[in-house]
Amino acid sequence: MFPHGASRGKTVTVSASGEFPSWPLDSWLCEESERETNLTCKALPEKGKLEISIPGDARPGIYWLRLYNRVGASSPRPFLVSDLPDVIEEEPNNSSNEAPHLEKPSLMIHGRLEKKGDVDSYSVDLQDGDVLVADLTASRVLASPMDGSLQITSVGGFILTENDDDQGMDPRIVFRAPAPGRYIVRLFAFPAKPNSSIQFSGGSDYIYRLALTTGPFIEYSYPLAVGLAAPAEVALHGWNIPEDRKTIKIAANGGRGLDLVRIPGAANAAPLAREDCKSITEEEYAKMGRLPEPTGTLIVSGRISSPGERDTYVFSAPGKENFEVSVTARRVGSLLDPVLMVKDADSKTVAEKDDTDSGLDCTTQFTTAENKTYRIEVRDRFSHGGRRFFYMLRIARPARAFSLKLASDSFVLDKGKKLEIPVTVDRRGGYEGKILITATGLPEGVSSTTAESLHGKDSAKAVKIVLEGDSTPLDIPFRIRGSDGADGAETCWAGYNVPGRKAPLTKAWLTVKGE
Repeated sequence: MFPHGASRGKTVTVSASGEFPSWPLDSWLCEESERETNLTCKALPEKGKLEISIPGDARPGIYWLRLYNRVGASSPRPFLVSDLPDVIEEEPNNSSNEAPHLEKPSLMIHGRLEKKGDVDSYSVDLQDGDVLVADLTASRVLASPMDGSLQITSVGGFILTENDDDQGMDPRIVFRAPAPGRYIVRLFAFPAKPNSSIQFSGGSDYIYRLALTTGPFIEYSYPLAVGLAAPAEVALHGWNIPEDRKTIKIAANGGRGLDLVRIPGAANAAPLAREDCKSITEEEYAKMGRLPEPTGTLIVSGRISSPGERDTYVFSAPGKENFEVSVTARRVGSLLDPVLMVKDADSKTVAEKDDTDSGLDCTTQFTTAENKTYRIEVRDRFSHGGRRFFYMLRIARPARAFSLKLASDSFVLDKGKKLEIPVTVDRRGGYEGKILITATGLPEGVSSTTAESLHGKDSAKAVKIVLEGDSTPLDIPFRIRGSDGADGAETCWAGYNVPGRKAPLTKAWLTVKGE
């Protein structure tokens, strides 16, 4: 889609690319949390054209859009809603002479590097000491197949600063103007999957959103996690954050998972982990000298503040127990490439981990001996450090849990026939319970079987549920739920992967066909 976002309070015409044998199509939108939304989308008479309206009170962030008709549905695609004004890139803008001048450098630009060799340039006026944050979203969220690069240059083309990989493949620049004047922000890209070409790349799918702001930009909250039971206070770190907004209060009893912390006028939001846990900071640990005895989940927020620094935490358990220790950094936007090491009192390494599951964050497990002391060490793989090298250290007993995965995000049921849906089961921490798996949210006239996943059986890792019925033709979101066969206390939703999104979505799509 292009443009792939807009500001609150706007109505925008969007061009959808793909194959559309029939038109118009219906649409369905949800928030990032998969809750329903007050955004609206309607198909215009021209094939491939949509009109999306964003109310003024809409929540800034990521929304997911599907198009569908009576034969099936598209995969969900992201649509980004901003609190800042937005503009759409226009060609030509390859050089500083052609760069459109942005009167107010606090906005979102929806653009596209539409052909090989394409370079997009924008000019801004800055005062001495102004801090400009240029943040590109392309590989992240939008799943654009580009490895972008950003530069800030003088009008004459002298490169003042540049970046290519800050947030994964997406660059971010924080630039303090050395003098009042006009500056050029320049963007180009290489293919995300390297090939034999030696040139800037581009294409119709090289879409991006570029945030340019001298206003608030939040990099992270500190601590990075808070518990659920009591109110908390977090400090916001980033750039251009007003003094009266640098500390915010978090209400108790929030939902478990990654929350988003926002302030008015900010270009972005910072993730904040909400969990049933005890949360402390590295500074609080320094006063204690030892981690609290683990009775549940403990999360420590810390920073590798200088190059070569190693953060060490003393930890002990009263008896022989298994513990899982993890470091989350890149997932929450940190520059830290963490290495995790656990040593006993004799400095013998009992566990060490660098990368886990193809990512840079890491998780390891170890077993304590009775009344023994251990040291948990966190460092950067390349001995880097600084204010942007923050992390969450999580210590807990391995959770006995399970998750469910779908291979597809949409399914088609022919009226009067049966539809088999495969579900993959992942058991963690030695989970051995029976799992009951069934579909929920189905329309009247459609039923689902309940499959049992049993430890030690073929069904332990995969099952199939069957949908059937005589419902009238329709299209509807639905979910597949797994619950603990003992008392239903452990429940989870089956998820499917979406390019550009870190966590799976769980609302799949069902099309019922037939007369």
